[in-house]
Parts: sequence; structure tokens; C-alpha cells
Amino acid sequence: MPSLTVKLQETTPTSYPILIKKGLLQDPKSWLPAEISLWVIITDTNVAEILALNLQKNLLKMGLKTLLLKVNPGERSKSQRNKSLLEQTMLQHDCDRKTGILALGGGVIGDLAGFIAATYMRGIAYIQLPTTLLAMVDSSVGGKTAINTKEGKNLIGAFWQPKAVIVDSSALETLPQKQLINGLFEALKMFLTHDSASFTWFHKNLTNILARNLQDLENLVYRALKIKTRVVAQDEKEQHERAVLNFGHTIGHALEKITNYRLLHGYAVGFGMLVEAKIALTLKLLTEQKFALIENALRPLGITSRKLAKFKAEEVIAATKFDKKKQSGQVFYVLLKDIGSVKEINGKYVHLVDDYTVNQVLLDLTKD
Repeated sequence: MPSLTVKLQETTPTSYPILIKKGLLQDPKSWLPAEISLWVIITDTNVAEILALNLQKNLLKMGLKTLLLKVNPGERSKSQRNKSLLEQTMLQHDCDRKTGILALGGGVIGDLAGFIAATYMRGIAYIQLPTTLLAMVDSSVGGKTAINTKEGKNLIGAFWQPKAVIVDSSALETLPQKQLINGLFEALKMFLTHDSASFTWFHKNLTNILARNLQDLENLVYRALKIKTRVVAQDEKEQHERAVLNFGHTIGHALEKITNYRLLHGYAVGFGMLVEAKIALTLKLLTEQKFALIENALRPLGITSRKLAKFKAEEVIAATKFDKKKQSGQVFYVLLKDIGSVKEINGKYVHLVDDYTVNQVLLDLTKD
């Protein structure tokens, strides 16, 4: 039988800049690439009033064509319906392969706009402009894009790297306190899995961070992204170490699902880290002392066993069956073995934990 081999040359960019500085959104000329003919700003209705209209005005002053598209804020906007509507609007405005997308908003906007960029005309350029702390410290970097379905979160998506990530720390000045805390959980996840020194720094400086000390917030973002960029560079498609960044997310995504996404992602991950750290303790991977440190770090952010008790263990376990890390119906978890490190066996970073153990942990945490 005749056969042929396709030898592809690398065509996707292998690197992109991450800029962290106050005022970057006011100076798009300093970071916009010149080859884009039309910029589509995708944002939500809240950010549109605060930041998007001003950004559009600055682009127009530069002589650039723009199209401003808005969706409602919240996780439920990450839908196939919204993706199709936005794409249809872009087609109607003659957006082509030279069009670029500016994803201006939090994680929802970054995921949705990034997925549109990955599929529109088989892939166009986009830039992440995160405006929430959660997006700044995590979701804006790494190229994960996705939408949700009724079956679960982020089950349909693509890896599509942005051309740049522009972190304007002044966006945090208008962020509601609940959203600020929402982002802290993803930074804490980075520190718990990779960097004990940053965990200690986080605990020591939490008061200043919650008071929005700009220097500490920028330091927080830098510390988290330093971890994220290293992991992504080594494992872009999440075949190995990048899976560690799902710590807290098996339980977290389950909680989001059973609350129909009314529970904010970061808070869900916060509860997930509490439960999954307790699993590691139960499996004798983590000491009582280290678990207590994690509990103490989560408590000032509103994550306690008492609040976890409002979720039914059987519903949480049933919802974990939709997790992307499942294999043959079995659910896998990232397990801490210390603050700053996780269990790893022969390059495997997620591990099977049976439902009985998870159920016992949930009951133990909430029995008081």
C-alpha cells in the first residue's frame, strides 16, 4: 500500500509577552501588534461601562477599526449559543483572518473570546486583557479556551495561545471585594502546589493584599504567573505537570455544577482545596500540621468546613463524574504531599481516589 508522511513545520508562536503594569489599557500603542486590520473587543456589560468604551476610544484615536461585542457577566455566558451569536456578528461585519480579538474581562471572557479566536476562520490572533484578579493570576496565561455545557464545565474547547497578555493592575481598583477574593484562591493554588515560600509570603501579606496595596497585588500576580509560565512552557497541552494546576478543581468544578454556576469559580476552588487537602491528609500524604496551615490560610477568605456543610456529599461525588480528568468513569485528584509539592509517580500527577474515601472526607469535614 502506498504511504505518505506529512511533516509539519512549527507555525504557532512559541512565546508571547506578559506585561504587568498600572495604566497599560490607557496606552494600547505600547503593546498592540501592527499587522491587525480590525480589533474586535469582546467583553461583558459590566466591563464595557468601566473600561471597554475607553479602550475603544483610544483605538479609534490610533486610526484603528474596532467592533465592540458584549455578553452578560457570569459563567453562564460561556455557552455555545453566545459563541455562535458573537461569531455570526463578526461574519456580518466582514471580520477576516487579519482580524484580532481583544479579550477584555475576567476568566469567562478570556475563555469564550479565546475559543472564538481558536475557531474563527480556523484561527485568528487574540490578546488577553484580564480585568479580574482570577484572570490575571491564572486563566489569561496558557492558552486554555472553552465553553460550558449542561454536562459540565470547559468540556468543549481548544488550546490556543494568545499573542500577548496585558495585565493592567489599575483594573483591580474597581473590582468588587468578592471578586478580588475570588482570584486569590487561584494564586493560593499555585503556591500550595509549587512554592512554599510564596505560600508563606501570601499568609504574611494577606491583610495588605485584601486592602488592595498595589505593590503587593502586582507581586502576587508576578509570583503566580512565574509558576504558571514555567509549567505551561514545559507542558502546554496538559499531558503531565500542567495537570497539577487542577488542584482543588475536581471538587471545585463539581460544586459549580451543582449550584448551576452561582458559586464563583474561585470560591469553588477554595472549597475544593480544603477537601482535596483533607483527602491527602486522610491518605497520609500530608501531615496534620500542614493541613492546619492550609485551613488557616483559607479561613480568612471565607472557606470553612461549616460553609462546606451546605453541600450534600452524594451530590458532590455524583458531579465529579463529569470531570475532564476522569478515566473509564473513575475520578482522579491532585494530591499534596507537602506545602509546595504534590504526589508524582513516574510523571503521573493525578491519582485515583475512590468515592468511599471522598465521601468520608466530606462527612468528616462537615460533621461538626
